[in-house]
Amino acid sequence: MNKRIMVAALVIVVTTASAGAQSKAWDILREIVLVPGVSGHEGPVSDFILGRLPADLKVQRDAMHNVWFTVGSGKPHILFVAHTDELGWIVDRITPGGRLRVKPGGGLLPQTVEARPVLVHAGRGPVAGIVAPRPGYDERRPNVEEPEAPFTTESFDIYLGVATEAEARALGVSEGDPVTAKKTVTDFAPGLMATRAVDDRAGCAALLDAALRLRPDAVKGKTVTFAWDVQEETGLFGATELAKTMKPDYVFAIDTFVSTDSPLESKRFAFLPVGKGAVIRAVDSSNVTPKTEIRKVMAIAKKRGIPVQVGNSRGGNDGSVFLPGGAVDIPLSWPGSYAHSLIEKIDRRDLEALTDLILAIISDWK
Repeated sequence: MNKRIMVAALVIVVTTASAGAQSKAWDILREIVLVPGVSGHEGPVSDFILGRLPADLKVQRDAMHNVWFTVGSGKPHILFVAHTDELGWIVDRITPGGRLRVKPGGGLLPQTVEARPVLVHAGRGPVAGIVAPRPGYDERRPNVEEPEAPFTTESFDIYLGVATEAEARALGVSEGDPVTAKKTVTDFAPGLMATRAVDDRAGCAALLDAALRLRPDAVKGKTVTFAWDVQEETGLFGATELAKTMKPDYVFAIDTFVSTDSPLESKRFAFLPVGKGAVIRAVDSSNVTPKTEIRKVMAIAKKRGIPVQVGNSRGGNDGSVFLPGGAVDIPLSWPGSYAHSLIEKIDRRDLEALTDLILAIISDWK
């Protein structure tokens, strides 16, 4: 190999490795992913973020539990935003037999939770339950002429181990309580894990890590806002509230890129390999990122030796609600497998590349 090429390659490796070594995003993710925060009930997640941000940042929090801070001055105004809510359910009513009927708090795939444990986050503390399975739910019926009715949120009960409504209420459960799947962090290998709520706690962790590593000189001559918003999964409501007063020039929504990097999915669309770097979402259901801005981000990543991929996906992003105010929306992501299930998979290298990219954009964006 040519000596110049060897030196250049070494510089890229060292640059990337040293930046990754400074990152705490992975450790933050492993904590914040376990904090409950169903859409509309994000208070505990906001508490977590506020508890880790330095007091001198003058962090603000509104009645909806959106959290944000702004540093620097001048143009351009750059906004980074990640959503704190997760998918789950809300207790709708308690049956006479002591079971819970729920309504969705976002689009968690119901077929992934049948017979799975859940936690009801009641006023007096969490109450364990299980999504009651249908009789014979685990039996295969390939010869049945008429297919079974679909298993939906509206059709299942949550069993609490009691037999009456009074017993359920004695546990502290009431209508309006949020319900989450009982989360387990599964480590497939060092730096590769799966659990519920990686969407978008990984984005929250990346932003928090970037905020903690941010150098004052990086924001000279520009304005930078970090925001953690609420109720994305149910309609971008938190971002919509922020957009009433925030008018950034550029918004970088930090959220999952729903990759088809899994065995049974077609690789013809949205296929970006897990473990190959951060992601720029070129096109999704709510936004088309200008090619000029994609190339700009890619140039910054190349300069810093940060691995980055570009892809198209379905779904929307929080940045889209800032478009009417004049912002350019440039969604950033990591490739995530098995989205909206209990085993959302993420690679540490992708998360740390994303954090490094956020910091590089702050420093180099003109």
